[in-house]
Amino acid sequence: MHSFGKILLIRQRQARRTALLSRREQGWRRLFLTLLAVMTSAAALAVIGFGWAYVSITRDLPPLDELVRLLDPQRGALLQPTRLYDRSGEHLIYSLENPGVLRRPLPIDPARGESISPALVQTVLVLQDPDFLSRPMLRLSDLNNPQPGTIAEKLVAELLLYSEPPGLRRTLRTRLLANQALTRFGRLQILEWYLNNASFGHLAYGADAAAQLYLGKPASQLDWAEAALLGAVLDAPVLNPLDAPAAAVERQREALGKLRIAGVIDETSFTQALGEELSIRADAPAAASSALAFSRLALEQLAGSLDRQRLERGGLKVITSLDYVLQLQLNCTLRSQLARASAAGEALAVEADCPAGRLLPALPPGAAMTAASPPLTASAVILDPGSGQVLALAGDTALQSGESAALSSRPAGSLPAPFLALTGFARGLSPASLVWDVPSSLEGYASTDGEYLGPLSLRSALVNNRLTPLTQQLLQLGPAEFLNTVHSLGWQSLKLPADARETFFDGAPADPLEAAHAFSILPNLGLLYGIAQAPSARETPVLALRVEDSSGREIFSGESGQSQALVSPQLAYLVHHVLSDEPARWASLGYPNPLEIGRPAGAFAARSADGSSTWAVGYTRRHLALVWLGAEDGGETGDLDPRLSAGIWHALIQYASRDLPIENWEMPSGLIRVEVCSPSGLLPTAQCPSVVSEIFLEGSQPTGADDLYRRYQVNRETGRLATIFTPPELVEDRTYLAVPPEAQEWARQAGLSIPPTDYDVVQAPPPNPQVQIASPAQFSAVRGEVALRGSASGADYLSFSLQVGQGINPTSWTTIRASSDAPVEDGLLANWDTSGLDGLYALRLQVVRSGQRIDTFVLQVTVDNNPPAASIPYPLPGQSFDRAAQPSIIFQAGVEDNAGILRVEWWLDGRKAGERSTEPYALVWDAVPGEHTLQIRAVDLAGNQGRSEEITFTVE
Repeated sequence: MHSFGKILLIRQRQARRTALLSRREQGWRRLFLTLLAVMTSAAALAVIGFGWAYVSITRDLPPLDELVRLLDPQRGALLQPTRLYDRSGEHLIYSLENPGVLRRPLPIDPARGESISPALVQTVLVLQDPDFLSRPMLRLSDLNNPQPGTIAEKLVAELLLYSEPPGLRRTLRTRLLANQALTRFGRLQILEWYLNNASFGHLAYGADAAAQLYLGKPASQLDWAEAALLGAVLDAPVLNPLDAPAAAVERQREALGKLRIAGVIDETSFTQALGEELSIRADAPAAASSALAFSRLALEQLAGSLDRQRLERGGLKVITSLDYVLQLQLNCTLRSQLARASAAGEALAVEADCPAGRLLPALPPGAAMTAASPPLTASAVILDPGSGQVLALAGDTALQSGESAALSSRPAGSLPAPFLALTGFARGLSPASLVWDVPSSLEGYASTDGEYLGPLSLRSALVNNRLTPLTQQLLQLGPAEFLNTVHSLGWQSLKLPADARETFFDGAPADPLEAAHAFSILPNLGLLYGIAQAPSARETPVLALRVEDSSGREIFSGESGQSQALVSPQLAYLVHHVLSDEPARWASLGYPNPLEIGRPAGAFAARSADGSSTWAVGYTRRHLALVWLGAEDGGETGDLDPRLSAGIWHALIQYASRDLPIENWEMPSGLIRVEVCSPSGLLPTAQCPSVVSEIFLEGSQPTGADDLYRRYQVNRETGRLATIFTPPELVEDRTYLAVPPEAQEWARQAGLSIPPTDYDVVQAPPPNPQVQIASPAQFSAVRGEVALRGSASGADYLSFSLQVGQGINPTSWTTIRASSDAPVEDGLLANWDTSGLDGLYALRLQVVRSGQRIDTFVLQVTVDNNPPAASIPYPLPGQSFDRAAQPSIIFQAGVEDNAGILRVEWWLDGRKAGERSTEPYALVWDAVPGEHTLQIRAVDLAGNQGRSEEITFTVE
């Protein structure tokens, strides 16, 4: 039994061991099968992923047949340069090439006739791709290199994938496409195509074009020195012999060194090539065009949407916005005016085939230059404001040299001033707002004509270029606010000078095209048309309508004009209404003047303070033209008459509008007409010398009466303000212009009678301390219930009484206190209730003494029970500010009162932020982020307080 038990135990252990091994074997088998399944799935996913990636990379891969279409030596699309045509497509205005330098493809095989010099072929291989003829077509080590490395890759990247953004996808597509091209066409064909179409800088595409341009010989005749020069230029096209001659020669010597190291040339050839004097052209042939500056700008605009090299490489047809006939007339009109304004004067006839030039008005007397004056230059832009398309554009044009390709920025002077008015109108001002053209704190910035005109409406100050009041308005509104307005209209290049007072005197340079486009919001009543262009996405003027490739396929379109509503129609119309006011500018330009064209138009003539830069800008419903005329290269011309540039504007707009119907603008709703006193802009009174009809934003029209012209009663002998003591026969009514303190000196120099401030007290009886009203003071302003304090006493006193009468010499008296037997010493005489009263009053204290003697004291006061009217022109209710763009805000107050203002207070978020006791009532506040409430509180001389509506605004 014992043996059997052992055997049984052993068998049980064996069974357990066998079962354990079996379970382990099954576990490993399951693990293996699981791993196999996972690996199979991963492989399948990898295959699917690779397939998807391959499909994604090769999707829309350009066909290789495109290379043949572009590079065929007989009919290839790139044999012809990119050409720019006018809007009709019939007139060629510019060809993007070097004139006289043909694009002539040459073979690299000498057996096929005239061929590219073998020296150049070998030089390019050494410098660009030494292993080109021997390396494998596709190497994995090249896949992580983002730049096209081989000649084949450069060819397909430049011709087929130029429009794709850089990145791994483009890199992989370039490698695959290059491999396919090599497989299909062979290495020699790819090399030949590359040499005949690579960029050698300065619009030279292809070896033969480069050889002709830089060396004046065909590519078939190049020696080692010349081949090294072109090979080096091919490696860095911007360092070509025309644009960087010293750098080009230096790089040529480096290229020769590489040829020697590579064993392509021996020491003798190297030394000979180093010592060779290259015959390099000094300059490129000049391009001919009727619109040089326009063509340059059109190409610059297209380069923002199409690759610049694709444009230069050729084969494209660009239809521009240019009106060819209008462009020719613009060119000849500029030349004609420059000739007329030259030393020869009007003796020079207008060009024969220039009907627009014959519309030039006569030159103003003395406008022609003398022989010693520097030459004049002019430029101009004409665009269609309803589409933003540029119809004609002339760059810097001189009488002797003609038009250049540059449209230079010029000192803006007062050109942006209409947008100051726009800024003001958005903040409560109106065309009728009163401004003062007087010597001021603008030290060093005197009136350009040495004269000051005193009170003016903002309308008159703007159209007549009164720089002193315009600058004062700029400082009050805030230079940052003004600049934000200008920039929001697309005039991004305009900057303010370090000293904001210089803004309208000389100012920063203005880009004529940007300025013209910004002005187009006026004829469009707030809309800006154009084409959105990166990176700002702001509408810019349209110069190119569409681009077609050689097969006629459209690859770019700019015809569908986009628009942005940048300004409300009401605000734009207010500015337009000012600029279309012909009589308003007669004071400075005379009548008639060049800004009048016999049909509705808005126009503005501007200039720099020194007179060396003049502008004219204006528009009809269909056309807008901007003209600059000034000294060539910033020379000193003296005081140029702005009517020179205005005359050009006149001729161009007249010609452009010759066959068009007359169109006017309708006043938008939200504007109203009100008759106001000029120039105060307030409601007329009997003293107002001139009443005009003015337009206002509804709700901002004046409610107060004119206080600029006031009637005073004066003593005609002393000239002082009449009082109750002035004999009636000496009192007369006189109307004076009430000038603020800062204009007093101007008024005296201008010979104006200044309102008297002193009262005529010469004939007042000597004061009697026992018969007097001590409070209120003589000639003070009072309101409400007034405590009359003083004395009514003395020897033989019987009684006293108090009366009041209206006016300086009352014809009737009302009793305040009847006869009182009790004397008063420095005490309360009576309480006078002035409710319902307003104006000038006389208080009479009479003391009756024994013997029927009567002592009298008379006090003259002004009763004012009406609180001042207070409003907040700026900021506007609900307005939002960006603190980064506008770190400070100018709070403005509108206050009116019939007796005079004592002080104006600004209450911000329930606390007083500041106060002013003299005009202008404006407060500069350093902006603090958050939502704020603002209220204006005005206190008049009588102590009445008026409060504005409380508004809310936000600083972000």
